[in-house]
Amino acid sequence: MNIPEEFGKYLLLKKLTEDPLGETFRAGRVGKEGMEQVVLLRVFNGKGLDGERLWQKISGRGAVQESLKSPTIGSGVDLGRVRSFPYVVYDYVSGKNLATLFAQAERTLSPIPTDHALLVAERIALALAAAYETRVQDERILHGFMVPHLVMISNEGETRLLGFEAAPGLRELAAGGWQDEAIRPYLAPEAFTGAPLSRADDVWSLGAVLYELLTGERLPAAAPDGYAGVIDRALLANEGTPLPEPVAALLKKSLAPREARFADAVTWHKTLSKMMIEGHYSPTTFNLAFFMHNLFRDEIDRESQEIEAEKRDIPQQVAAAAAATAVTPIAPVAPVRAPVDMRETTGVREGTLAGARVATAGPASKAPLWIGIAAAALIVLAGVGWYLFGRSGGAPQVARQPMPSGTVQTAAMPSTAPPVQAVPAGPSQEELQAQIDSMFEARSKEMEDKLKSQYDDRIKQLQQQLEDSRKGAAERERLQAEQRLAQAAAPPPVETRPVAPPPRPEPTPQQQAPQITIPTAPALQPPASDQATKEEEPERTVERPAAPAPAQPQPAAPRQPQVQYGDMVQMGPGVTGPKLSSRLDPRYPPAAQKLNRAAQVDIKVLVDEKGRVMDAERIGAKAGFGFDEAALDAARRATFQPATKDGVRVKMW
Repeated sequence: MNIPEEFGKYLLLKKLTEDPLGETFRAGRVGKEGMEQVVLLRVFNGKGLDGERLWQKISGRGAVQESLKSPTIGSGVDLGRVRSFPYVVYDYVSGKNLATLFAQAERTLSPIPTDHALLVAERIALALAAAYETRVQDERILHGFMVPHLVMISNEGETRLLGFEAAPGLRELAAGGWQDEAIRPYLAPEAFTGAPLSRADDVWSLGAVLYELLTGERLPAAAPDGYAGVIDRALLANEGTPLPEPVAALLKKSLAPREARFADAVTWHKTLSKMMIEGHYSPTTFNLAFFMHNLFRDEIDRESQEIEAEKRDIPQQVAAAAAATAVTPIAPVAPVRAPVDMRETTGVREGTLAGARVATAGPASKAPLWIGIAAAALIVLAGVGWYLFGRSGGAPQVARQPMPSGTVQTAAMPSTAPPVQAVPAGPSQEELQAQIDSMFEARSKEMEDKLKSQYDDRIKQLQQQLEDSRKGAAERERLQAEQRLAQAAAPPPVETRPVAPPPRPEPTPQQQAPQITIPTAPALQPPASDQATKEEEPERTVERPAAPAPAQPQPAAPRQPQVQYGDMVQMGPGVTGPKLSSRLDPRYPPAAQKLNRAAQVDIKVLVDEKGRVMDAERIGAKAGFGFDEAALDAARRATFQPATKDGVRVKMW
């Protein structure tokens, strides 16, 4: 590993990105005791960017860094300039900026899920709202240059907004003619006309970023009638469906002329938060971190290895540089006959200790004088001893005389006396190693605590979902039991059947067949003239037909419980299984690639009511060589059209 490049008082350990604004580095801040802090250093040296003019605008904004304290805002460390290049330094963030995330998602055909998109936009809006509620010299802090290159997404799923210090200067340069197509869509149109910064300018940037998060496409040039038509035709990149109506309405009011936009980022954040609650969106930093690890797995592993190498090698390089800088060989000592002022032979010299300035002497203390006198006395005594013992072999007595202050009385000594080197200034290698070990241990502990907190939150959410599901199942079981009890308690239906008449004996000649006489109702009696005729007629007799048997009532079929949104179901009547809507993209394991192996891995996945994979399990024998992990990873990144039962979206394996 080469010695890192020096940049003022920092060591540039690795260049992370290069964009229209300039370069971003992982850097180390070096002090008198060695490596003090690993930082994120952004140098504003983009193409066509006037560094001198930018520095004139931002040089006095150190108070902004000190005032902004929020988990969604990058923690500022330093603001300065090296030559003509302004720079801003933040606490180090292991992650990627949003522009890099957009590019990687497009390159790997992995669109950003809707929940993640809303979460990132909500965090950015919260950062702008927190800044707006902060005052510096009785003025609220606005951004005015919110572009994806200044938004960091950490590997832990946290979102941080940077650039509050430099934003006013960058906006002024943009209004003066410095423009780049990569940043133009994210800035409000009035930013290029020289109009004063307004609270609504950041609202436009929020809308442009949210549009790209959801659709995977950069905001196009506006049509003459505005962006309403563009938004109506837009599709969610992750689902291929039109934008939900509340989201579309939010975008239309964000990408409107200044007077028709939301008043400020605070109002925008409240609107988005309410929409997410009412729309039953459930984004979490845990899921966003999982998405980041899937998308940048190789880079994250490589960064960990690089940090370990820097942790191991940089202290040695810093110590070697310190030794090379601080060591000044002393020429063989000649006989000194007169008092010597050590300040004449020890000048103040500036060297570089990995970016730190080291002074080899200073006039404020007399300690170097006495150290030099003692060293010279030791050299003289060694030379005299060699001269006497080497020539005569005896052991003459050397008279000790008091040494005058500030003078050295010496005898002549050969010019072959070895030079004596000064002790290197600064901490030892072990001390530097211990410092860096403690820094990385503290950082690892912080990341571990953060991930543990996220895992705990996720476990609580899953436990709550499981409890809700159990309660729902218990309630449905209770209703079914009540129905069964009600049916069992009801009296059985009375079944009526026709009774067969008793067999009639055969009539004898003296007997007549039984007849049924139907008397005539009094109201229907004929007139008197016909009465005699009627009396002469024999009585009418009819046989009564047998009464039809009453229909036997059918037992009522038990009512099926009504399925609810998000219930867990199995394949059966009325159920439509989930369908894959994204392309599976399993990564070829490096170990299998080296051995030219192939395998088939069967995976079952639990798809929720929104088409997202909640869980994935391998079924069948293990393939090995990394195939099982690659298949599970690809399955978890897949998206589906959710299963339905009777038209209701449900969960299903």
